[in-house]
Amino acid sequence: MTKSKFTTKQSARLGAYFAAGVGASFAATSNSDAAIVNIGIGTGPGEFNMGGTNAGVSLNSVINFYNFPFAGGGTMNAYNFPATWMGLAAAGGLYLAIDGGNTSPRNFSSNTLIDGSATWSSHFWETLFRYTFYDTTVAPDFGPGSYIGFRNYFADTYGWLEVTWSSTANEFQILSGAYEEQPGVGILAGARAPIPEPVPEPGTWAAAALLAGGAAFARWRKRRDEAQKEAA
Repeated sequence: MTKSKFTTKQSARLGAYFAAGVGASFAATSNSDAAIVNIGIGTGPGEFNMGGTNAGVSLNSVINFYNFPFAGGGTMNAYNFPATWMGLAAAGGLYLAIDGGNTSPRNFSSNTLIDGSATWSSHFWETLFRYTFYDTTVAPDFGPGSYIGFRNYFADTYGWLEVTWSSTANEFQILSGAYEEQPGVGILAGARAPIPEPVPEPGTWAAAALLAGGAAFARWRKRRDEAQKEAA
């Protein structure tokens, strides 16, 4: 029996089709861990639900966001007492960057390094936007592109929250956040991990390649059988 001349060529092509399918599938699912981790401030699964006006805190209330921004990471407190206390404070090993004095949360501009060189505080009267105790002190407004830095002393990690604050409206809002998960490494204000593109369904590239490979395999078998009949 004579070996079909189509065997080697068609087998190689078939292998290429299947390799393309496997390669495409692997490329779609593989992902490397990044040092910067984005903080979910919305209402999705595992997020903090702190993105509303005044961090979503009811009037004359305070909310404690535990395990911020990761398990065991400390507590971020949000205050909504318009007549006395407004803004953010930290506890449980979490600290916020300040300029110094009452109501002095530091306003980092975009791409400013947040690290150990900043002044850090867990005293709420220093980190709030508005604080009243006999006298009232109010922080300057935080416009678009303003960032508050935070630090976890136990994990030695740094992060930021993009925040706006209007002293006229007496309102603040958290817009986004991220932290550097490597201990002792600072983070640039506004730096965040890339948001991964949606992973294609297992049919997009892989199935197309497999279908093409299956068609090639069927043609190869037909030609092989015909060649074998001719050689018989």
